[in-house]
Amino acid sequence: MIIVDAILESGLLTQYEHLLEKMTRRSEKGFLILTFLSAGIISMFTNNTALVAMFMPFITSVAKSSGGRIRRKHVYLPLAMGGLIGGTGSLAGSTAPLLANEVLEITGQPTFSFFTTAPVCLAILAVVAVCYWFFLYDLTVKWFDFEEADGHERANAEIQLNRKNAIVSVTVFLICVFLFITRPFGWSLGLISVTGAAVIITFGCVDAKKELRNMMWPAIITLGCALAVADGFVKSGAGELVIHFLVRVFGPNLTNPKIMVALFLGAGWIISMFMSNGSLVSMLASVAVPMAVEYGINPIPVAIACAVGANLAMATPVATTTITMVQVVGYRFKDYFRAGGLVGLISVVTAWLSIVLIYGL
Repeated sequence: MIIVDAILESGLLTQYEHLLEKMTRRSEKGFLILTFLSAGIISMFTNNTALVAMFMPFITSVAKSSGGRIRRKHVYLPLAMGGLIGGTGSLAGSTAPLLANEVLEITGQPTFSFFTTAPVCLAILAVVAVCYWFFLYDLTVKWFDFEEADGHERANAEIQLNRKNAIVSVTVFLICVFLFITRPFGWSLGLISVTGAAVIITFGCVDAKKELRNMMWPAIITLGCALAVADGFVKSGAGELVIHFLVRVFGPNLTNPKIMVALFLGAGWIISMFMSNGSLVSMLASVAVPMAVEYGINPIPVAIACAVGANLAMATPVATTTITMVQVVGYRFKDYFRAGGLVGLISVVTAWLSIVLIYGL
């Protein structure tokens, strides 16, 4: 959080926003797709809620200066959905893959590398972007027939580029990502992250007191509590009870890895529309990983299915904070259900195909 915040405060985001606006040349479809992909890629490394909050004023600025060619209601929801999908692309993107990875560790199984989930995430982003180009954009233009609510988001303040802070923060960021991947000397993700943040603060790229005050403590506390829930779920035997119930319901079909992956992908997607995805991932993975081990199935793709499925909650306005935030433009429940539900379904199918092909299930 601190390292990425330093990058944003250095003015690099403002420079990228100008580039994005020039590249699309005020084409709404092109602007939408590039915004969706940008949110997906960037959220692999930063909190998607913060990312959406930073992009919304930029979109408002572009919409106001476009003469009606770009409308917020057509871009806000893809922005939020891109942030959700991209959050599953690494262990730093969101709590979902991190929690699934912790369950693997708790149960004594091989764990994720930093980018284990990235191929599935990138496949979803690519397929959804193509769908937006060919038919999703036209559908949403037809569906979003409401008048936009007055925007309460202020236009982005012009942040001047600070070259020193930009160079330091980007360098620290890249080094941290490299260390996340290589994990030299058995260093933990926490040790690498704290060291990188300390370097950022030492060089004066951010104000330490401000960062501690603005830190997303609820997310950090939720993550810690969810890990405790997962640990208790495994050690108490509650997971075994759920496994026995699923075996009675689905019978021998669960021995097929394709069906097991589909089951937990679908369960994560549907249940997460009404439940916190952090708690959901913990419970799903606590059941899925031991079940996979019991049936001799590789637990890694099953854990990925839990993380990805639970991070695709787009079909209701209460699913996640990221989705709820963009409701300010005037989206109705049916808009979420139709657009978010369709993108979620496309994402689930793409994720299933990707996992099956990548892991040869």
